Amino acid sequence: MTTPSNDPGLPPLIKQIPPTSVASPSELRPRDVGDVQWYKPSVSVTLNLLGWRWIFFLPAAGLILLLFAWPWYLWLSQLIFVWWKLVVIAVVVPTGYAINITKNILRNRKEPFCIHCGYDLSGLPDNHTCPECGELYNFRLIEEYKRDPHWFIERYSKHKDIPLADVPFESRKSTRPRAKDGTS
Repeated sequence: MTTPSNDPGLPPLIKQIPPTSVASPSELRPRDVGDVQWYKPSVSVTLNLLGWRWIFFLPAAGLILLLFAWPWYLWLSQLIFVWWKLVVIAVVVPTGYAINITKNILRNRKEPFCIHCGYDLSGLPDNHTCPECGELYNFRLIEEYKRDPHWFIERYSKHKDIPLADVPFESRKSTRPRAKDGTS
């Protein structure tokens, strides 16, 4: 039996859902469990990773500068009123593109990096210590973090709430009224 993710006749988007997990945040062994630092790129790093695509923002920046430079001219307000669709396209499309890029900026990063400080780990061995921050890393966790950093961090923060498998727990009698059809 073939699963939807292995069926060659499906479009590529459906083949990716759900993605196979390569690692779990529970495998992470930080030095300080209470205060784990996560790498989130700064504005300057994001602009650096953006590369030449910054040119798409020139129309939006020009329109915004034009609006703030000459707000008292009547012809400018009339021009914007008449050509509002072009203004929306020039501002909204690059803004949406910027949001998409910043959301996927870590996914598009080719080299392995420390998920705690962002240090480039190219040429370093797997399952080792980051020379920048001293935290342990492995490449499987890095790939899982790159897929969706926010979800990875959320999963890590919730994994401590999962009960241990070997620890017995006490159950109690249900306080809900019993259903008449025999189900609880």
